[in-house]
Amino acid sequence: MRARVLVVDDDEDIVKLIKSYLSSRGYQALAASNGEDGVRLAHIEKPDLIILDIEMPGLSGIEVCQEIRRTMLTPIIFLTVRAEETDVVLGLGVGADNYITKPFKLSELTAKIEAALRRETTYAERRKQQDIFLIGDLTIDLSAHEVRKGDKTLDLTPTEFKLLQALATNAGHVLSREQLLDHVWELRADGVYTRTVDVHVGRLRKKIEDDMDKPRHIITIAGLGYKMPG
Repeated sequence: MRARVLVVDDDEDIVKLIKSYLSSRGYQALAASNGEDGVRLAHIEKPDLIILDIEMPGLSGIEVCQEIRRTMLTPIIFLTVRAEETDVVLGLGVGADNYITKPFKLSELTAKIEAALRRETTYAERRKQQDIFLIGDLTIDLSAHEVRKGDKTLDLTPTEFKLLQALATNAGHVLSREQLLDHVWELRADGVYTRTVDVHVGRLRKKIEDDMDKPRHIITIAGLGYKMPG
């Protein structure tokens, strides 16, 4: 089964046409006949792409797009009977990835769908790569919430992971105890709290360092704070 596509349009004939065509090409096609159901299905079904009519009763396509964009980056292709530049700019401005004017050729719509899905796959791969940090023999995977030292997966507490994440995402730069308090605990600097940072750094070092006396992953910068090598 190929990608899941949600079609949101109040024109029943267009919905049936697009669903039938997409299904024949291996896509899993879902449908909503109004904007409210479109928003609901988008959040429940989490489709790979949304085809969205602009002019609908109730919530318009523009409003649906704005609502979806609050929480989702799913590619959106607008269907519109209006090809004026201002309408196109408005649609793209609220977060649509592309548009197609009614009436349209199904082959043209398919080409836009496939192009949008290819771009999303590329972006997803880039985002995934950006979520993985290689520092020495440590592999820190933010999306999987996992840390490996060589081939061994380390058992970190949520606080230890957040501390390591703050240092890894700022590798090469010194983070003061005050900054770490803000990143990890969301606390303001205080004598007691800053000592808490040192305690947690010590516990984290026991899990990731080979030699506690000569740490390589979390380095103390006297008078400033801590850093991981860039």
